[in-house]
Amino acid sequence: MFPIVILAGGIAGFQFITKNQEESPQLIRTAPEQFVFIQKVEKISETPNIRLFGVVETPNFASLSTAIEADVDLVSVLEGETVESGDLLITLNRQDIELDVQQRQAELREIEALISSDHIRHATDKRALETEKNLLKLTSNAVERAKRLMKKNAGSQATLDEALQNEARQQLAIIQREQSINDFPIRQKQLEARLNKASAVLGRSKRDLERASIKAPFDGRIAEVMVTTGDRVPRGGKLLNIYNESALEVRAQVPFSYATKIQQAIDTNQQVLAKAVYENQQVNLTLHRLTALIEQGQAGIDAFFRTTSIQLPALGSTLDILVNLPILHNVIVIPPDALYNGNRIYLVDNNKLVPREVTQVGMRIHENGSQTIILDGSDFSDDENILISRLPRAVSGMQVQIVEQE
Repeated sequence: MFPIVILAGGIAGFQFITKNQEESPQLIRTAPEQFVFIQKVEKISETPNIRLFGVVETPNFASLSTAIEADVDLVSVLEGETVESGDLLITLNRQDIELDVQQRQAELREIEALISSDHIRHATDKRALETEKNLLKLTSNAVERAKRLMKKNAGSQATLDEALQNEARQQLAIIQREQSINDFPIRQKQLEARLNKASAVLGRSKRDLERASIKAPFDGRIAEVMVTTGDRVPRGGKLLNIYNESALEVRAQVPFSYATKIQQAIDTNQQVLAKAVYENQQVNLTLHRLTALIEQGQAGIDAFFRTTSIQLPALGSTLDILVNLPILHNVIVIPPDALYNGNRIYLVDNNKLVPREVTQVGMRIHENGSQTIILDGSDFSDDENILISRLPRAVSGMQVQIVEQE
């Protein structure tokens, strides 16, 4: 009986406590408020830009080679040195070329002597022709005399035959003499042709002699020297490379998505300006032209920039370039944290987030490395507030608390 009494007492006590217990207040869970910064809508004009990587090049790059086979006597310059147009760079051995020039000069003098001799021969032929004709008259008279004697039986047949032979030989001599006279213009043309040929060969040899002295074709800087004193270089062998420092330019590849805007700026005579930094020194650049050829597989079009402010760095140097694109009007500039998924921002209206689809029309990269996004401002009004704080879980209708920026 005793355990039953204890159990009944426990149940009665529990019911008494339950009936007399006060109701506890219900806990309501609320999301914590997000403190955010906003930016007032302000439509402005802004210049977008793009970052490109360029290489210093030059269209005036000469690779000098030798037109003769010779030994290198002297190399007068070193790589990196600056030279002026006409400066002596390399001297090749001249002995073989000088001997060749002497031989060609001798051949030329020989042909000139032949031409003079032929003129004398021609004058002699003309005088000799008159003598030959007089001799022919004498031999013809001798034939007539022999014939008369034969008719009178006072001469012999042998005498007549000898006279006829003399007449025939004299006629043949006249024919040969006349042919020599008639051939004079032909012989002169042949000799003149040989003279011209010999003169051309001599001129080539003299030019080879001049080519033994390798000189700078323009003011420039030595990029590379391939030979040294004592080297034997074949005809066409490379000697050195030189480039014109005043014609240096920067080649950079512009993505196709920006190429049209840059081409439109060129077509409307707008200057496309750019900046680069090299060894803590700012280099101001101006777009000079776009390439006319696009290689297969290229991701953009090559642009060439030039500068007149300072000397560009050495050939082959790489530069980080910021290129200004044509100015945009009626746009809004926001920080990157304000853009979500590349096409959405949030407005703050009555402390609630309101999403809006936007169109990005460009980007601005500042000199300190920071970036801002440029949006088309045609769908915005001046009294709207843009969320510029980054909220990882931002959703439409989310409650926020605006913090005033100092």
